[in-house]
Amino acid sequence: MSYRVVIPRSIPFGESNRVQQAVWKRGYSTRIAGRDAALPDRVVVEFLRVVDELPEPGDVPGLEQDLERLLSGSRINAPFQGSGGWVETVQNRPARKRTA
Repeated sequence: MSYRVVIPRSIPFGESNRVQQAVWKRGYSTRIAGRDAALPDRVVVEFLRVVDELPEPGDVPGLEQDLERLLSGSRINAPFQGSGGWVETVQNRPARKRTA
């Protein structure tokens, strides 16, 4: 079984594609959670990192800080808002057989 660390951040709608492409190159997956209810010109992007072992409670804030350094660094330089994160379990399923 694997675990997915989910770190949601609110970023400007116009920056979302650029930011997502930049973090994909650095090992994160993303999924769009929807518009930010408090700021309609922003979108909530969930940044995902899959790990093999259940992270310790103190590891999630460390991953958050790594992501925030990445987002605020000179290469991406994305304005973001938000804090927090959580862990989800991921079922490892065998690959589906395709029929021709």
